[in-house]
Amino acid sequence: MPADAGAHGAPADAGPSPDVRTTRLPSGVTVVSEAVGSALSVAAGVWVGTGSRHERDAEAGRAHLLEHMLFRGTEHYASTEIDQRFDALGGDLNAATSHNETAVVARVLADDLPDAFPMLGEMVGVPRLRDEDLELERRIVLEEIAMIDDAPEELVFELLPQAVFDGHALGRPVIGTPDVVAGTSGDTLREFHASHYRPDRIVVAAAGAVDHDRLCALAETAVPHGLADTIAADDHDPGAAPDCAPGVIFRERETEQVQVAIAGRGLAMDDPRRFALRVLDTILGGTPSSRLFQAVREDRGLAYSVTTFDDQHHGGGLAGLYLGTRPENLTEAVAVVAEELDRICREPVGDDELQRAKQNARARLLLGMESTHARMHVLGRAVLHGLPLRSPEQIAARIDAVTAEDLRSLAADLYAPSGLSAAGVGPSEDAFRAAITPLVRV
Repeated sequence: MPADAGAHGAPADAGPSPDVRTTRLPSGVTVVSEAVGSALSVAAGVWVGTGSRHERDAEAGRAHLLEHMLFRGTEHYASTEIDQRFDALGGDLNAATSHNETAVVARVLADDLPDAFPMLGEMVGVPRLRDEDLELERRIVLEEIAMIDDAPEELVFELLPQAVFDGHALGRPVIGTPDVVAGTSGDTLREFHASHYRPDRIVVAAAGAVDHDRLCALAETAVPHGLADTIAADDHDPGAAPDCAPGVIFRERETEQVQVAIAGRGLAMDDPRRFALRVLDTILGGTPSSRLFQAVREDRGLAYSVTTFDDQHHGGGLAGLYLGTRPENLTEAVAVVAEELDRICREPVGDDELQRAKQNARARLLLGMESTHARMHVLGRAVLHGLPLRSPEQIAARIDAVTAEDLRSLAADLYAPSGLSAAGVGPSEDAFRAAITPLVRV
């Protein structure tokens, strides 16, 4: 795996844990696993390097629609059989599509993996993709799109990337557009699957009570390969989003609160400053003791929910903040946020605050990695995207090496008003645009 530079003063990596093994199969599929001695279960996933960023504008939503169709049965397993067999195993089965990838994941007892994994492999490799099932699934996805449009606190996060990445695939909603979803035929979706779901884009990842060699044998037989060889691989990827002027997007709704999301260009998934961003997020808005939570909610009662977030992709990302507040509190709440962002961009944090934040970030990391499901996700995404495989202890060391100046410099890059975009949902666009002027210079 490639190495990358760490935060200022970060120690060199010694490589992944010896319990992590990676194998490239003759089929082209890559298998990665981590044996966790105390586990009774295995979390396993089939990861495909196809997401919404790999779609052209006229394809917006096909990756997500295809993910839905993976559950509609395979060459050997009917849809109801998949559901019933996983229910009988007491296991979990789920899938998700993002801008960068699609994953079908499951968690079962270790002895049940040979029964469960062939279903995962066929769902990805040879889904049935029947026209009659597609008609039903299109209706379900269109209902999902309508549901988001009716939920202001979700809609604002669909709008924000459009403001930040104007005209780029990263700005499009992963779920797609109603026109594309409604107009996608069975033949079109089958061609999309054949050209995107190819062995060199597939990673099988597992963590828990797993034997690597046994997993490789399962993956070699259960993940079909050599499919649709006559169809050329579609490697469409627009690359990093070009620099563009910040934007503002607003949707008028008769709501009790104004939903506000503000963000600028963030870090790519391989940016070495991502360890500092964990600490910055903790200080700024990631915990109940964070600056925004205390200043906006606890000290002034201007919002119930206020938090920071980030989303990392190939070639860039976004980093920002969210709050929901009543219209009469909007101007004051945004002004308080502007003050806090200005302060963290100008003044290095004190040592006590820095140490608490690093301790929190380190503890959240280690607590989260007690989950085999979380470990599997880290493995799958890292191998799929060519990121270094680091142990939790190595990541914790990177966090420990973050300095106050690292945070100040990073905050100045991420939260300068000249680079911020905004999305809002509420009753008055004029009031929203007036309120955000201390933060967004559009």
